Amino acid sequence: MKKLHPVTILFLGAVPALAASADVRAALGMSLAVLIVLLGSTILLGLLRKLIPAEAKLPAAVLTVAGFAAMTQMLLNAFLPTAASMLGVYLAVLAVDLMLFAGAEDALSSGLGEALIRALLRAVCFAVFVFVLAALREIFGSASFAGHELAALKDFRIPLLAQPAGGLILFAVLLAVVSKLFPGEEGEGALSRAAAGLTPENKEA
Repeated sequence: MKKLHPVTILFLGAVPALAASADVRAALGMSLAVLIVLLGSTILLGLLRKLIPAEAKLPAAVLTVAGFAAMTQMLLNAFLPTAASMLGVYLAVLAVDLMLFAGAEDALSSGLGEALIRALLRAVCFAVFVFVLAALREIFGSASFAGHELAALKDFRIPLLAQPAGGLILFAVLLAVVSKLFPGEEGEGALSRAAAGLTPENKEA
């Protein structure tokens, strides 16, 4: 099994991670959405991978992820309307998220069992990171947790952390920590990164 690279995953999934980082409830809702899309697209593409030609792999991954993202948005609107309303338009952004495309791409290049394990690891990695980010922002930025006020911290809160700029700063710090703990390997999600222009050649340029 290829080594999972959480740093690459979190970088490609930066938009949904940041969008869900202002409140722990939103973080859990986004993590659930990512899990559903990853597992659904992995199972479908893993079963069909031998029928999809090499040149159609990326379009197939994009269409499959977009379809499951739309279905997930409808499910959350139906059963978890509070979380869905907190995430708003960012649920739809999952349809064009490179982290999910990279996961779908893996399902097309490896066996179903291995792809499912990697999808679960991706989802867990994303969920833990976003939960920690949201908890830190909400506790120390808003003096609350899951919408409940923490009176003891009200006088010690840091308003910057509750703002987008504070979220970006904290995201960068946590990403640096993850990068140090999980050095990982290059090469994951190659088609998706190439389509976005995130190739080594472009980085050097």
